[in-house]
Amino acid sequence: MSVDIVIINADVQALDEARDSFSAVGIDDGKIAFLGSDKAAKKIANSKTRVIDARGRVVLPGFIDAHTHFAYMGVREGYLDLSDTASKHEALARIKKFALCKDAGQWVIGSGWDESHWSDSNEYMNKEELDAVAPDNPVLLRRVDGHLDCVNTRALKILNLPVDTVGYEVVDGEPTGVLKEDAVEAAAELLEPSADEFASGITAATKIAHRLGVTSIQDAQVDGRMLKAYRSLNQAGELNIRASLMLTTDYLDELATLGLGAGFGDDMLQLGPIKVFSDGSIGAGTAAISEPYLDNPRELGLLMWEKGDLERIVLKAHKSDIQLAVHAIGDRAIDLVLDCFERANSQQMKDLRHRIEHAEMLSDEQIARMKKLNIIASMQPNFVGQWGLAGGMYDHRLGRERTMRMNPFASVIENGVPLVFGSDCMPFDPLYGIHSAVNAPYPLQRISPEQALRAYTIGGAYASFEDAKKGTLEVGKLADLVMLDGNPFNEPQGIKDMSVEMTILDGKIVYEKS
Repeated sequence: MSVDIVIINADVQALDEARDSFSAVGIDDGKIAFLGSDKAAKKIANSKTRVIDARGRVVLPGFIDAHTHFAYMGVREGYLDLSDTASKHEALARIKKFALCKDAGQWVIGSGWDESHWSDSNEYMNKEELDAVAPDNPVLLRRVDGHLDCVNTRALKILNLPVDTVGYEVVDGEPTGVLKEDAVEAAAELLEPSADEFASGITAATKIAHRLGVTSIQDAQVDGRMLKAYRSLNQAGELNIRASLMLTTDYLDELATLGLGAGFGDDMLQLGPIKVFSDGSIGAGTAAISEPYLDNPRELGLLMWEKGDLERIVLKAHKSDIQLAVHAIGDRAIDLVLDCFERANSQQMKDLRHRIEHAEMLSDEQIARMKKLNIIASMQPNFVGQWGLAGGMYDHRLGRERTMRMNPFASVIENGVPLVFGSDCMPFDPLYGIHSAVNAPYPLQRISPEQALRAYTIGGAYASFEDAKKGTLEVGKLADLVMLDGNPFNEPQGIKDMSVEMTILDGKIVYEKS
């Protein structure tokens, strides 16, 4: 045996069921060819083998982000980044500066802002404030969760959305400049990037992914232009990330007619589940909850579908052997989604690995129902770090009692429900998410480093029906690996401060820290 790459003097954690560990790994022709001791590894190396001394570093399977908006993340690299603004005043000042660099009439598009982190105001930006800082430009600023936009008067005139659009906020007969849910989607359609822009965005996002140890992504809401971009890159041999694509519900009928479902494609690009929305977000006040929001006692959020309509979508997908990934954050939305899945399963028992995305407000009863139906919990641990700490957005909008029950990762695992982690790009950073789950503030959330790492590796592979070929380090599996500069098992409190030393995709080194 000879191999292309040998990593020795490593702490190789396979993250398999047996909890195997090794000191060396050998890679050949894009596959893992050897796992064992340094002594045995040196015997299979020849003059053409690259031998890497890991210096005791931890080596893991490559991270799989099971819920991200990857193409959009890359496109947003050209937008105004407001993710680190500490106050509304700072955000408005940055918008003004950015607008001054634009010609009159050019769009000013920004993203990533989160009013719950602002020191001077926890209120959304209104059109008057945006008119003042950018009087000559249409402005659209997307909140970090993607469920709310703030726009100015020029943008409202150009978008020309019907006033009765769900989420078009009007107070005393006057638009405020705040758009939610359906209004956000309508605005996005009018400003949709081209397939070429998406292709450039995917390429830009891939560089970020490699630096963070991500070798596979599941893009959660893909339309025709995005699909064309991914396909063009893959056909040209330029798609350097393994991608599973969640098409929107618009494509359900076509996929059902063609008999296509999750897994159709190749090792680099394949179809994933159909993505369905059942509610909104807590940040936008549109997650469907059973008890009112603490900061808005009249508000219970929005359900995107009547029960009968959602049931028809679930039944059609289920009968057509199409996997579903249903966005459900609030407890009221989760109940509705589980009702629909139970109806589908009562007609025909199938294991399609249906998923509930986010599932932030899961109750014990709902977890038990998910276990019975073999529904995957596709969750975002970084939400705990962003909003679940004392004094954070969850406390402000829901109160401490409900906050303590949010994102119950430990309960999900203890009850045998498959747990999958993704970032939703808030932020796109596996180590931050893993840190947030391992060091979560409340017992129902807190899990071990091994459990969190498995949710970010084999969990994602299971969700995309690829657990036989990736997600753990085993001989014969795809050679996707990451080497860290720290040890998550020995230093759990410092996981978020660790970084990636090396990322290997398909047996090739795609990132190496200089």
